[in-house]
Amino acid sequence: MRRPLTALLSGLTVLLASAVPGKAAETVTLIYGPWNRSVEVEDLKYLAETGEARGFLGTILKLGNQDPKKLQEFLNLSFPFSLVQASDLLYSSLGTGLLDRAGTIIAPRVSNQDGRQALRAAILLSLAQDGQISPVELLDNYPTDIRVNVDSLLGLIAQIGNLEELIRSLGSGGSSN
Repeated sequence: MRRPLTALLSGLTVLLASAVPGKAAETVTLIYGPWNRSVEVEDLKYLAETGEARGFLGTILKLGNQDPKKLQEFLNLSFPFSLVQASDLLYSSLGTGLLDRAGTIIAPRVSNQDGRQALRAAILLSLAQDGQISPVELLDNYPTDIRVNVDSLLGLIAQIGNLEELIRSLGSGGSSN
């Protein structure tokens, strides 16, 4: 009974998210302590495609002495994942907890709400399109402008360790290849 219900919920989420054409993040606002600055999603997508940073993104990377190729690699990390498995996970108590945590780090820019629903929709819509998920696809499918709490994100990455390996193991049902 649970699997058909979560499949129905994920289908409705994908249907509703895709029924509003043109609604996607245009900017990502990075918040680090009292500092915040927005980066254009188009600049992130351009970097993902070409490896070249432009606009304010280029300035940030240059000032931070960061290699744009590293960010390009991250933006293009792609993980195959079953839509049904993802739906089961995202609607489970574990998944809801993960989304709650992630939703305090990555959330809609113009509201004080967490990003659980927006993240869930972006993830499921990405998977429904091609059976895989990548950071650049999440940007394409996130339903509104995004705010990112950089300090919390760095803390989470430090806690998790190898995020890529974690996601790959979840996608393969927990077995490491």
